Amino acid sequence: MESEIERKKNLREFREILTKFAITQSQAADLITKETYRTIKVRTVRTWLSDSTAISAKPCPLWAIMALKKATVNLPLTIKDDAEYNK
Repeated sequence: MESEIERKKNLREFREILTKFAITQSQAADLITKETYRTIKVRTVRTWLSDSTAISAKPCPLWAIMALKKATVNLPLTIKDDAEYNK
């Protein structure tokens, strides 16, 4: 089982990526799905971002962070206004 320190580290790293690229939870789910070919729903991303005391909270897996990092390599620092992404 993942330690609380590892859980917090992963959560912090995931949130930093979302903030750096101004990625919404929905966009994160889409990017991770495209990168991993695993269907990731917004609800799943929300459980990863939930406070650890919440009943629905789940630790953010390292594979999701790695997929999001890989998916953002070629993104501008904000994808909100990127016409190519929002097609």
